[in-house]
Amino acid sequence: MSSLTTDSLVNKLRLLPPERIREVEAFIDLLQQRAHQTADQQKPDFPVIHVGYWPDNLSLRREDWYGDDGR
Repeated sequence: MSSLTTDSLVNKLRLLPPERIREVEAFIDLLQQRAHQTADQQKPDFPVIHVGYWPDNLSLRREDWYGDDGR
């Protein structure tokens, strides 16, 4: 965040009454908590093995794997 933005926010906070500053602080705490939860949710609980990427031309159609002999 640039110092100009930080200075602007600080100036706005200075104009607020104390009860509103407490609300802003609670909101900031909530945003930080969500950020930590999101980071934790992105990490799986189980081991993940990356075996490479699928080829671009890979088809998962049944007919392409087993053929279509009328069954």
